Amino acid sequence: MNDLLHTPEGVRDMIGDECKRKLYLNHKLTCLLSSYGYEPIQTPAFEFLKNFGPEMGTTSDRDVYKFFDREGNTLALRPDFTPSVARASAKYFSTERAPLRLFYRGNVFTNTKSLRGKLKESTQIGGELIGDSSIEADAEIIALVVNAFKTAGLDRFQISIGHAGLFSGLTKAAGFSDEEISEISSIVYNKNFFGLEEYLSGKEIDTEIKSLFGLLSKTYLSPDDWKEYFKKAKEYPGICAALTHLYEMNDLLASYGVEDYVTFDLGLIRSYQYYTGIIFSGYTFGSGEPIVSGGRYDDLLGHFGEGKPAIGFAILLDQLLLALERQHILLPVEHERTVMLYHVSRSKEAIRQARDLREDGNHVVLWRYSDEKEYLVLKEQLKATDTLVMLEEE
Repeated sequence: MNDLLHTPEGVRDMIGDECKRKLYLNHKLTCLLSSYGYEPIQTPAFEFLKNFGPEMGTTSDRDVYKFFDREGNTLALRPDFTPSVARASAKYFSTERAPLRLFYRGNVFTNTKSLRGKLKESTQIGGELIGDSSIEADAEIIALVVNAFKTAGLDRFQISIGHAGLFSGLTKAAGFSDEEISEISSIVYNKNFFGLEEYLSGKEIDTEIKSLFGLLSKTYLSPDDWKEYFKKAKEYPGICAALTHLYEMNDLLASYGVEDYVTFDLGLIRSYQYYTGIIFSGYTFGSGEPIVSGGRYDDLLGHFGEGKPAIGFAILLDQLLLALERQHILLPVEHERTVMLYHVSRSKEAIRQARDLREDGNHVVLWRYSDEKEYLVLKEQLKATDTLVMLEEE
């Protein structure tokens, strides 16, 4: 076996109909984003490593592909689009006062551990709403995500919404140290709520606060389901503000007509540390991972200059395609083509006819043969959906 034919672990080729489906989906989603007023942006595949460093709260340093340029600068392949878009918007749109809507599409690179079955190069398409701190901006992003799922052809999916301020408010009210916050964050991130209960039982914290941690262990269909906690939370500004924000946003989602696709997971925690407000993930059948994730990150742009509030999301295109395949949802990709099988003596005529057919909107491929053996080999390659045009030897 020729080793040159292999790809490294975590990357793959995509060919034929699978590639067509991905391009089709990419096109449909970018059209949706454009319909909401989002403008395209393209950032470099690699940047200075510090743009993705610990102070940004993005991907862990050990999961970043790092290398050096000739000048000795440490560079990194992009593991996450959000810091790149934040940098570009701070550089080019610092004087903009109206909210900025941008969308991107491209590949990200994460140096995950081997044998975990995850792609190290994956494609994302996402949107960022910059310069708007309002609850209406939050609702717009959630509605856009719901409509992205629908545009892809899905009707069975769920957007789980949480709030970064809830966890930080709880741990602050409990007086936990940074070390304790790291420990409890890991417990909640892994949905180990029995472990959470055991952990809290060994801590000397106020009974009221201890009961409020129960918010993290349930999924709620609507804010009405956490009314009992809301009364207790009024004594704690951070916790109360997060719950109030979600409550008010739920009313706006009803105006968008997307409330049936939304649940509230108040125990939702992100590995990225730059989130400051609502956070969310989108799930459907056929994928073991979230297909979309995002949230509000009001402090990130401040690292690059003038700070601005922002919220965004990223759709994992490869995971979305996998879910569509497993749910047997077919994308209407083009399969029909005209195959013009012509003898070498009629090359010019074949070229002219192909040109005319293409101008009429047909997909035409030219196959040339010089003898009967070559003709028979090519004819065997025809697909059932092909339209055959023959130009035999004169």
